[in-house]
Amino acid sequence: MGTDNQHRIRVTISGQEYTLRGPASEDHLREVAQLVDSVMQRIATANPNLDLRRQAVLAALNIADDLVRLQQEYRELLDLLDQQTRSSTTR
Repeated sequence: MGTDNQHRIRVTISGQEYTLRGPASEDHLREVAQLVDSVMQRIATANPNLDLRRQAVLAALNIADDLVRLQQEYRELLDLLDQQTRSSTTR
């Protein structure tokens, strides 16, 4: 698989520079990096004695929690839509 469709950008997360590369747009990659940086900064502010590794793990847990909750809400909305669709077709 080639890298023809890969975008590559430099970002800063918690004062550390990283190179991100992927098929998503540069704007998307920046938004993802900004989200991670924001969560890590919030954790660092609330827990100033945590080292960078622990901040990163807590940030990952926070973001994963958001993802799991959104996935559950999405499944519930799909179920509701399916029920409404079935209900309207039987009328």
